[in-house]
Amino acid sequence: MQVDEKRLTMALGPGARTWLNRMGTLLGLAGVVFVGTRLHVYAGEIDFRRMGAGGYVAIAVLAGLYGASNLLLALGWRRLLAHLGVPVSYSWAVRAYAISQLAKYVPGNIFQFAGRQAIGLSAGIGNAPLAKSTALELALLVVGGALFLTLLLPLIAAGIPDWVGWISFGAAVAVALWLATILGANFGVAAVFYIAFLMFSGLVFAGAYDLAGGSGDFALYPAIAGAYVLAWLVGLVTPGAPAGIGVREAVLLFLLGGLSPGPIILLAVVIGRTITVLGDLLFFAGGQIAGRPLDNQ
Repeated sequence: MQVDEKRLTMALGPGARTWLNRMGTLLGLAGVVFVGTRLHVYAGEIDFRRMGAGGYVAIAVLAGLYGASNLLLALGWRRLLAHLGVPVSYSWAVRAYAISQLAKYVPGNIFQFAGRQAIGLSAGIGNAPLAKSTALELALLVVGGALFLTLLLPLIAAGIPDWVGWISFGAAVAVALWLATILGANFGVAAVFYIAFLMFSGLVFAGAYDLAGGSGDFALYPAIAGAYVLAWLVGLVTPGAPAGIGVREAVLLFLLGGLSPGPIILLAVVIGRTITVLGDLLFFAGGQIAGRPLDNQ
């Protein structure tokens, strides 16, 4: 049964709800400031005149796809809350996630979670289920990201065909989803959403890699996507690195060094960063629209 957000908010006084909402919003706005700063830096590192109109269109399309893929994270989080006995509406989950997500760019690499905690508390959700949902989300992302190691087999072991990595990845994902479903239907569906997000993220970077002048071989896309997801995972678990900045680049240079020269890999990272930042902004804007019905309740 769906929980009514109006009834949830009765658990806190109006003053506390207002303060928590403001704190969550401020963390989101802080993320907007840092995002703007990163976009300014990235714009100076890419020769957009050299890319042409096609490059602009490709970046816009990839940013839109990445922004839409963030919905998978929000829906996965909603399922985790339902798994913990706190069902909430789609619109509330998307809005809360969209507002807090930009705070990942604030140095510290924890403020997206703090923002979501504050927004959830302002809605009357208890500290415990919110904290547990964050822990479960991180566990699913870490385990899901580790599954992509199988896609790297052709890169790290000479002579292994690409299809071996694909089959190994499919088998690993199937086993992981089966185990997740044992813990509960909502938990299993959440695992599907998080793994799907990681797949989308990896494929978006593969597109950025092509734009940078990397290999156009479609057969290499899964391995490139796997390298990106692994680099993203290392950045996620590195304390203090906002959105994994710096760490991700180093891992990608190591993993993709056998495919392309360093400058192409770094340019792909810059283009990929631009795409993800724009996508996060689009998701933030979309989350505000999705939450409008809530604001009028």
